[in-house]
Amino acid sequence: MESMIEVNQIILKDILAAMISPLFWVLLGIIAYQYVRMSRLKDSLFGVRDHSATRVTMISLGMGLFGGYLGSIITVLLGITVPESGYLGLLLLAVLLMTLHPRFLCFAYAGGLLSLCSLIFGFPNISVSHLMALVAVLHLIEGILIRVSGHLDALPVYTSQGHLVVGGFNLQKFWPIPLVILSTTSLGGETAGVINMPDWWPLLQPPAAVTSGSILALMPAVVGLGYGEIALASTPQRRSRVSSRNLMVYSLGLLGLSLAASYSAPLQWLAAVYAPVGHEVIIALATRKENGGSPLYVRTTRGLRILDVIRPSPMARAGLRSGDLILEVEGVPVDTPWQVEDVLAKTRGPIFVKFRRGDEGFSNTDGEVKTTKINRFNREFLGIIPVPGYGGEQLLEFGTPDYIGWVKRWIERRKTTG
Repeated sequence: MESMIEVNQIILKDILAAMISPLFWVLLGIIAYQYVRMSRLKDSLFGVRDHSATRVTMISLGMGLFGGYLGSIITVLLGITVPESGYLGLLLLAVLLMTLHPRFLCFAYAGGLLSLCSLIFGFPNISVSHLMALVAVLHLIEGILIRVSGHLDALPVYTSQGHLVVGGFNLQKFWPIPLVILSTTSLGGETAGVINMPDWWPLLQPPAAVTSGSILALMPAVVGLGYGEIALASTPQRRSRVSSRNLMVYSLGLLGLSLAASYSAPLQWLAAVYAPVGHEVIIALATRKENGGSPLYVRTTRGLRILDVIRPSPMARAGLRSGDLILEVEGVPVDTPWQVEDVLAKTRGPIFVKFRRGDEGFSNTDGEVKTTKINRFNREFLGIIPVPGYGGEQLLEFGTPDYIGWVKRWIERRKTTG
């Protein structure tokens, strides 16, 4: 017990060391810039001044510290040991893969490629089971963070689903993770500061690099985790819950394979292949669900569906939220934004809004009907973004790059110029 208390103290100290490193602050600056870009995009799409970038960055920082501490505890308890060169190689390859597409900024792909190269060519000289276990822990932490905060401050968007214009949310989150990992170092005859761990530790079979002349040392590290999805057929809350569940199941599967691979070398191949392939399966399932499912945020035959509520605003203060269906304003039935604007132009001061509370299925007949008093000053805007379908919407398109087509066009251009 005393040894684990000492290890916990070292973890906290190393997390602090990771936080004061320049790399951590560079990463935090990049994350802050991404949130600023998202707020500017909201302004350009809907003319809404969104000043939440600082708050969202601080939430991401807090979530990242929580995730870093939890990930460090799990990493040390399992005995996951990765040399500094392996950790840096993982980061570098992830960044290089990002140049192909942002979604490839993922340790599942980088870790899988590094592991396969090590198994096939013997380079880099890393323990595949331990590298895959580290990737599994990082994705497990990502799944937890998605469950806690993945749905917060989702960006409302208008986009197309086939020939239909629909509303939805772009879920994007980034977390700076100060992490503590195990690495090998020479004993050199020194025993001061060495902690004797319990007999059951480590759970993973130590890599071949750990010999009788070396010990395992805790090393501070910095990683960035990110989450990005589009919610069209689900609410942001449901989309993030399902994604979190799928990712944690995938992570636990990879962790189990890695644990077994540390005792059985042939299983290293399975773990190396499972990492990227399993991740692709998760993405394919989510994409099929959102692009092939019935969209939620579409124009209704009766009432005006709210895509998002701007904060701060009178509607937000009155408790209305995304998915609610406005039925009447000041006793006048409304079905379009222009009807709402017409009623507001004739009304001063507080107004009464009758609406149906949106559930996760957004049924037009189910859900509690409520009436709320909305206080506003003079002609202050109400602060809602309606679903699309009324014309003049600015669409944001989502897609994946066609690399095969790009290569073909490049070859054709070369033939033409040659």
